[in-house]
Amino acid sequence: MASSMALVVLMFVAVIMVGTTLSAAQGGSGLTPAPSPDVGAGFSLPVSAAVVASSLLLSLLALVNKN
Repeated sequence: MASSMALVVLMFVAVIMVGTTLSAAQGGSGLTPAPSPDVGAGFSLPVSAAVVASSLLLSLLALVNKN
Protein backbone atom coordinates (compact mmCIF):
# COMPACT_ATOMS: atom_id res chain seq x y z
CA MET A 1 0.00 0.00 0.00
CA ALA A 2 2.84 2.38 0.82
CA SER A 3 4.52 1.85 -2.54
CA SER A 4 1.30 2.62 -4.43
CA MET A 5 0.80 5.80 -2.40
CA ALA A 6 4.40 6.79 -3.13
CA LEU A 7 3.70 6.22 -6.84
CA VAL A 8 0.64 8.47 -6.69
CA VAL A 9 2.63 11.22 -4.97
CA LEU A 10 5.45 10.84 -7.50
CA MET A 11 3.00 11.12 -10.40
CA PHE A 12 1.38 14.20 -8.86
CA VAL A 13 4.77 15.89 -8.40
CA ALA A 14 5.75 15.03 -11.99
CA VAL A 15 2.56 16.60 -13.36
CA ILE A 16 3.12 19.76 -11.30
CA MET A 17 6.73 20.02 -12.53
CA VAL A 18 5.73 19.61 -16.18
CA GLY A 19 3.01 22.21 -15.79
CA THR A 20 5.32 24.77 -14.23
CA THR A 21 7.98 24.11 -16.87
CA LEU A 22 5.52 24.65 -19.70
CA SER A 23 4.09 27.80 -18.16
CA ALA A 24 7.60 29.18 -17.58
CA ALA A 25 8.51 28.49 -21.21
CA GLN A 26 5.62 30.70 -22.35
CA GLY A 27 6.48 33.51 -19.93
CA GLY A 28 8.68 35.48 -22.34
CA SER A 29 6.13 35.61 -25.14
CA GLY A 30 3.69 37.81 -23.24
CA LEU A 31 -0.04 37.46 -22.98
CA THR A 32 -2.25 37.82 -26.00
CA PRO A 33 -5.65 39.47 -25.75
CA ALA A 34 -8.69 37.26 -25.44
CA PRO A 35 -10.64 36.61 -28.64
CA SER A 36 -14.06 38.14 -29.04
CA PRO A 37 -16.84 35.90 -27.74
CA ASP A 38 -18.87 33.86 -30.21
CA VAL A 39 -22.50 34.72 -30.71
CA GLY A 40 -24.76 32.23 -28.95
CA ALA A 41 -22.03 30.81 -26.70
CA GLY A 42 -23.51 32.32 -23.54
CA PHE A 43 -24.54 28.99 -22.05
CA SER A 44 -21.18 27.25 -22.23
CA LEU A 45 -19.85 26.61 -18.73
CA PRO A 46 -16.07 26.79 -18.39
CA VAL A 47 -14.52 24.19 -16.11
CA SER A 48 -11.54 25.21 -14.05
CA ALA A 49 -8.37 23.14 -14.44
CA ALA A 50 -8.24 22.83 -10.66
CA VAL A 51 -11.68 21.15 -10.63
CA VAL A 52 -10.64 18.68 -13.33
CA ALA A 53 -7.30 17.94 -11.65
CA SER A 54 -8.89 17.42 -8.23
CA SER A 55 -11.49 15.11 -9.76
CA LEU A 56 -8.80 13.04 -11.45
CA LEU A 57 -6.73 12.92 -8.25
CA LEU A 58 -9.68 11.80 -6.13
CA SER A 59 -10.60 9.15 -8.70
CA LEU A 60 -7.03 7.88 -8.71
CA LEU A 61 -6.94 7.73 -4.91
CA ALA A 62 -10.27 5.87 -4.86
CA LEU A 63 -8.89 3.38 -7.37
CA VAL A 64 -5.75 2.84 -5.27
CA ASN A 65 -7.73 2.43 -2.04
CA LYS A 66 -10.13 -0.07 -3.61
CA ASN A 67 -7.41 -2.71 -4.06
